[in-house]
Amino acid sequence: MVLRVLLAGGPTSVHSRIRELFENAPDIQVVAAVASGVESVRLAHDLHPDVVLIHARSEGMDGIEIARQIVGSGELSHVHTMMLADSAADESVLGALNSGVRGFLERDAQTETLVEAVRAVARGEAHLSPAATRCVLDKLFPVIPSGSGDGIARLWSELTPREREVVSLAALGLDNKAISSRLIVSHFTVKTHITRAMAKLDVRSRAQLVAEVHRSGLVRKRDGE
Repeated sequence: MVLRVLLAGGPTSVHSRIRELFENAPDIQVVAAVASGVESVRLAHDLHPDVVLIHARSEGMDGIEIARQIVGSGELSHVHTMMLADSAADESVLGALNSGVRGFLERDAQTETLVEAVRAVARGEAHLSPAATRCVLDKLFPVIPSGSGDGIARLWSELTPREREVVSLAALGLDNKAISSRLIVSHFTVKTHITRAMAKLDVRSRAQLVAEVHRSGLVRKRDGE
C-alpha cells in the first residue's frame, strides 16, 4: 500500500528536501505540495491524502489552524495530520497537539525518523520527537514529589544494564517498536524490561517512569556511572 502525503505550508525549499528524503521510501508518495494554508486545506478536501505533513509556518494561515480545519472536518476524518516546526517550543508542541495532529517533528529530522513518523501517523499512531516528548512531560508532570528524583537515582543501580538501556530509550521518546528495532530484540522483551523497571523504581505507569527518569537526569548518563 502506498501512503499518499500532502505537504502543506512552508517554503518550496522544505518541500524539495522532503521529496528527496522520501525518494527511497517506495511506500510513500507526495501527491502535492503547496505553501498557502488556505490552498492546503482545499487540496486536503480534493485529494484525500493519507497524511497531511504540515509546516508550522505557512502563508496566510499558520500550521496549527491548517491542522484544526482538517481535523475538524467530518469529510476528512480518515486523513491524519502531523507537523514540522523549527523547534519543539512549548507553544508549538502543545498548540499542535491540541489542534489534533498525531505527529510532531523538528524540521531537520533525519530521513529514517521522518519516514517512520509518516508511517506511524498513517496507522493512526502518535509519533513525537524526543524534544516534543520532553515538552509534553514537563506539562504533565510539572512538579516531582520531594525526594522522588533522588529515590529514582538511588534505585537506578538495581536495574540490569539492559533495563537501564531500555528505560533510557523510552525516556528519550522511543516507543516499544522503535526500541526493539534499535536493540534488535522482540517487542515482548522490551515490554518485559519496562515492566520490571517500573516495579524496581516503584512507579505506577510508563508516563511516570519516563517523566521521573528524565527529570532525574539519568537519561544523560551511561551505564555504570
